[in-house]
Amino acid sequence: MFALMAAVPVFALSQEDMPSQTMRIIDTPHSYMEALNFSVEKADTTRIDVYVKVPNQVLSFTKTDELFQSVYEGTLDVDDSTGVLIAERLWTDTVTTKTYAESVSGHTGKMSQRSFLLHPGSYMLSLQVRDVDTKKVFHLNGKMNVRNFPLNAFGMSDLMIVSKLDEEGGKTFITPELSGVLGEVPEGFKVFFEAYNPLAADTAQFIITVKGEQDTVVERDTVKKFLGKPQTPCFITVHSGKYSAGNYTVAIVGRLRQHGTIPEGADTSAEVVRPFAIRWRGMPTPITDIDKAIEEMQYIADKSVIEEMQKADPQARRKMFEDFWKKKDPTPSTDYNELMDEYYARVEYANKTFKHFSEGWKTDRGMVYIIFGPPSSVERRPFDIDSKPYEVWTYYEINREFVFIDQSGFGDYRLQNPIWDTWDTRYK
Repeated sequence: MFALMAAVPVFALSQEDMPSQTMRIIDTPHSYMEALNFSVEKADTTRIDVYVKVPNQVLSFTKTDELFQSVYEGTLDVDDSTGVLIAERLWTDTVTTKTYAESVSGHTGKMSQRSFLLHPGSYMLSLQVRDVDTKKVFHLNGKMNVRNFPLNAFGMSDLMIVSKLDEEGGKTFITPELSGVLGEVPEGFKVFFEAYNPLAADTAQFIITVKGEQDTVVERDTVKKFLGKPQTPCFITVHSGKYSAGNYTVAIVGRLRQHGTIPEGADTSAEVVRPFAIRWRGMPTPITDIDKAIEEMQYIADKSVIEEMQKADPQARRKMFEDFWKKKDPTPSTDYNELMDEYYARVEYANKTFKHFSEGWKTDRGMVYIIFGPPSSVERRPFDIDSKPYEVWTYYEINREFVFIDQSGFGDYRLQNPIWDTWDTRYK
């Protein structure tokens, strides 16, 4: 009984949302940029590797022979804390796919990587992606902290979650998982980092600790690594077979094991932390609880359908949930369910933005946002002397306005005009 009116999510993980340096492009689905710190053999200088993934879905593809092809221009700028441009990288990338389904996928995209040498400090990282064919431009801005690596102390680079490893010509090529969101991985997943050993110790012990959302330790492991060089690449498996869907952090503490030749007082330990998430395969990122996701379906499913799911046993409940959304998938030949992903992106945005005495998705603004998507314009009057605080949301596509008034003065905005004359058979 529901049809979404917009196809592009309007929320994103930002630098403030997560303690990593992974950012999601606000106006594109499943687009990410991650900045990782690595040490170099030069005082007061750090190498920043920036990885960018732009999904095929936001690019315009043209069929040439048996392939589909798109070209985009990328610009990556680094500004200092005063807004002065410090460095810039420009590139043009050609993306090719073998099938039409790949060309419109929101989960498939070509990855690019650019590096900078920067002094430790705080910077602003700005990305612009311009589709050469349509001239459409996407932006992402985020803060970037550049770490200091002392040359006379043990250290570790940032953690990279490994999506894929390839061997070619005796070299190992790593494809990172920029989102930090993993499916069900009973065999665990790998992380990569560099260990810096200027103190010439022979081995290091690494303690891996995984914590859940309530800061509860769910996994702890210890491994030893031989450090034969001043700079040693390290791969460690994080065991995650027993994790349920949710948000986690992995912390790795490294300590040098050989102390005989290490100067007294030298720093022999280091720690790096990385957030990640486990999600059920085929489910949108926000879903961590099937029961909660079913409850949140009230704007797209009949009450009887929801109640039937809630009465079923857990295994049947999940299958009924998946079957419901499969029937609504606009592209059933792909793994990506655009409607499902957009719906729960809106639910998540409503919960973050409109929460008051109740969860955001249950509020009037949350309800309108989930059903109709982001408004074309929002007029806010929070401080008028002669009237209560109010907001006016305008949707040009349906020629409609929704007025929300905060009668209590405590941010509890209530819808003043009915929604049901607009929520007609197009949404059923």
